[in-house]
Amino acid sequence: MSAVPRVVTEAVEVLCARFEAGDYNPTPLIDIGALVANADGVIDEQEIDTLRRILEPMLGAELDAQIVRFLIDASVRVIQAEGVDPKIRLVAEILLDCDAVEPALIVAVGVAFSSEGFSDAERAIVEKLAAATDYPSDKLRALIERARESYEGIPPQSQRRKAGDVPSSRK
Repeated sequence: MSAVPRVVTEAVEVLCARFEAGDYNPTPLIDIGALVANADGVIDEQEIDTLRRILEPMLGAELDAQIVRFLIDASVRVIQAEGVDPKIRLVAEILLDCDAVEPALIVAVGVAFSSEGFSDAERAIVEKLAAATDYPSDKLRALIERARESYEGIPPQSQRRKAGDVPSSRK
């Protein structure tokens, strides 16, 4: 069983195509991951694993957890220096420019659900990103529900590990 549901992997495929068409690198996706994963102040292993699975197709390479953690930590440091709201506005501009708002929101919500559920802090980040792109709140609620449902059949990583359903981790 994949730790990333089909709805999220399909959104990543769309983002790859749209970022490439718009001559963007994957930095906005790394920033989205950092904003959401760090919203509660802790980036856990489930979030790192999900981000690894999301970033691999964008970068066209296998990544280990240390590389992903380095990328996310670097983004978090920039966000802390610049501020959350300015970073959200910058990412929103890029998403609007390459018509990638909805798939990016799906990925953001997917990162949130990959760990301990969709926390209030993560919801606040997603809502700020949606507002910065003028994404309708009713569509956002539906998108969040679709993501929640897609994660219902996927047990938390700790449960998969106990059941022996987790592929060997890369370190």
